[in-house]
Amino acid sequence: MIVQGELGQRLDDYLSRITPFGFAGGCLLAKDERILLNKGYGLANRAQKVPNDAQAVFSLGSVTKQFTAAAIMKLEMLGKLHSSDPISKFFPGVLTDKANITLHQLLTHTAGLLNYTGEDYEMADKEETVLKILESELLFPPGSDYEYSNAGYTLLAAVVEQVAQRPYEQFLQEQLFTPAGMHHTGYRLPDWSEMNVAHWYNDRNDFGTPLEKAYPSWNLLGNGDMLSTTEDMFRWHMALLGDGILSDEVKQKMYTPEQREYGYGWRIVETEYGRCLQHNGASSHGSSALFRRWVDADVTLMLFCNTDYHGDVLIMTLQEPLEALIFGDGVPLPPKLPATPPCPLGSLAGKYQLPDGGLVQTAVQNSALQLTPTNQTGLNWLLGLDAAETAVYNQTLQQTETIMAAALAGNTEPLLAALNDRERRTLGVLRTWETLSQAIQPTEMTVLGVRPSLYMPEAIEAIAQFRGSEESLCFVTIWRGGENVGVLLTELANEAIFTAVAQPITANSLATYHLAYGQTHQFQVLREGDTIVGFISEQNILARCL
Repeated sequence: MIVQGELGQRLDDYLSRITPFGFAGGCLLAKDERILLNKGYGLANRAQKVPNDAQAVFSLGSVTKQFTAAAIMKLEMLGKLHSSDPISKFFPGVLTDKANITLHQLLTHTAGLLNYTGEDYEMADKEETVLKILESELLFPPGSDYEYSNAGYTLLAAVVEQVAQRPYEQFLQEQLFTPAGMHHTGYRLPDWSEMNVAHWYNDRNDFGTPLEKAYPSWNLLGNGDMLSTTEDMFRWHMALLGDGILSDEVKQKMYTPEQREYGYGWRIVETEYGRCLQHNGASSHGSSALFRRWVDADVTLMLFCNTDYHGDVLIMTLQEPLEALIFGDGVPLPPKLPATPPCPLGSLAGKYQLPDGGLVQTAVQNSALQLTPTNQTGLNWLLGLDAAETAVYNQTLQQTETIMAAALAGNTEPLLAALNDRERRTLGVLRTWETLSQAIQPTEMTVLGVRPSLYMPEAIEAIAQFRGSEESLCFVTIWRGGENVGVLLTELANEAIFTAVAQPITANSLATYHLAYGQTHQFQVLREGDTIVGFISEQNILARCL
């Protein structure tokens, strides 16, 4: 474990404070090639109370793609192939529409291939998976557009095996990882027997570790979920600074953005702090990873998370506050908690009713108190809204119910009439609605509620869940100043669109902190003797225990 310097201590303080409110994972921060923070947080295994430590093993998710890209570049350096080569050179008999797809197009997600070939951890051999990709229908003519494709990187892994004449992982070990001193990175070859391999958690569900899953799965190989550690990823960063593994020439190709800021296995983003080379990755099972290298500022961040955050990808929640802290800005912090819990969490669990009938359910989960509203009234109470804010949220709820009911009935005019820039946005909004309609053929709709937006600052969003015969999708409308400023589709793990995580500060008070919004709210615990009567909010509204 390393925590040093003012910057390392600042990040450690933030991550340590948010751990009781839902964070678990590992983080490494380096500045000027010196590690300032390398530490684990939360639990790697909840059932056995095993903590994440600085050597814990996590999933890289799609950060894996940069290793596949590097392998292709290594083979180019060895004179075995070139990024301009068509895939027909490696897959004889490929259909005419795909014969001229180049390795460059696969690397930059401009080949027009489908995204997924199947479930990540179902057994899938190479030949069948490659054939499935090559026989799939193109999304657009190669090179004409961008569409993120895991399948494209699966093809690249197959190319690596064919050209290198050895298994994909073995080639990476020999040509990339061992020269970089990365002894704990791979799918199966490293010896992790003496290390903590973090379990993945989605809500209460323990999905175990990737080592317990079927292998190999060519739905995944080359495009995601390789395992690594924070230290190994720092070693990879250091290796990329030199030319011992990859030449400056091929790294220039890797770091040159094509469409949507994507190079070869990296996104190249111009930020207010200079150029940033980055990639993230996530799994629906709860794991996520973020690798960012601000090359001008000489700052490197590796963040792993082995849990989700109420159905949301945790790295996405933490990316902005971590960047703010790294570059000197402040972020709202949750309160410091007493070393010993002042009261048993179980004593606070139950159902609480507001004066107007709203309900909030509380339960102990992952060593914290989870407060979940069952309707908009309870959500408003948990958010600590004042009277004016409450009116805006309730009006938005009613407006969304009217708009979405009309859309379900075949009338999209109310949806379009609410747009802030109707002329420009109509086509995109209608395409989003058509995507939902074609995907699930909805027959029912429920507006689950209105919450602060996760996607736009100073905005709120209403989540309407549409259900078909077997599947459901949520149509999210984002609102600012009474106008619709954005729409998107998403899936929800459950129908709770907002959960507040609380910890007791004293025997008679508790605090909630929401990682995505950076908001703290305090509640008083009202007691009559040993009996809990209810919680009193900052607005002096009592939720009475039922």
